[in-house]
Amino acid sequence: MTFGENFEMLVFAVLAIVLLFTAIMMIASKEIVHSALYLLASFAAVAVIYILTRAAFLGIVQIFVYIGAIGVLILFAVMLTTREVGG
Repeated sequence: MTFGENFEMLVFAVLAIVLLFTAIMMIASKEIVHSALYLLASFAAVAVIYILTRAAFLGIVQIFVYIGAIGVLILFAVMLTTREVGG
């Protein structure tokens, strides 16, 4: 194996660990805004994995549609809802 192949495998492994961590933290987080931000981080990790596996178009679509549109929509919906105090 060449250095480039080893480096790609290392980057893929790091991204997989980041993806698993952000997915677990998204579920385990008590604050909904933190969960939304962890969701955006997991979308970003998936986009980089797509780009790393030479599916650049799919990675760009992931960035624009999911991070750009869905992520902002979720964050705006969370920020515009009111929170009950004490219950």
